Amino acid sequence: MRPAQTLFILLAAALGCQAAPPPDTTAEAKQAIDAADAQWARLTTAGHADSLADLYHANGVMLPPNMAPVHGREAIRAFMTTMNSMSSPPPTLRVWAESVWASGPHALELGRWHFAWPATAKRPPGAPAADSGKYMVRWVNENGRWLMAGPSGWCALRSPIPTARGRWCAGRRRRGSTP
Repeated sequence: MRPAQTLFILLAAALGCQAAPPPDTTAEAKQAIDAADAQWARLTTAGHADSLADLYHANGVMLPPNMAPVHGREAIRAFMTTMNSMSSPPPTLRVWAESVWASGPHALELGRWHFAWPATAKRPPGAPAADSGKYMVRWVNENGRWLMAGPSGWCALRSPIPTARGRWCAGRRRRGSTP
């Protein structure tokens, strides 16, 4: 057999043995993520730390502004319990996805959020009465349930709290900056 024919046969065999790409699961993921976002807002307003933590994967990561990352569902539960004890009543939160992309059991959500505390609320020290911003969340589908695996967020308002960058969420990037 000639080398060119051998190469052609090997290439055809190699290309024919590639696994099919995962299915586009964007519509399914978007529906589940929209429901989870609505649930997140209701649970935050109601102060349900246990149920909020259950929206995360067991190894999920929460990235709260100006604080160290929180790793794992149980640590997220403890963090949310502490946060809920810092304000009374809790803020009203709105969360909505602007875009969702999914492939197989993985999804990425880009969205916006807005929260505001009632005028009579006891807020955490230095927290603004209202804030809004953007976020990105990596989701995974585990046994038919979409769970947050790795969220990240950016704030939009300046804060009275002095931080390294002078913002409530020190991790916010300016338009056009690189990560």
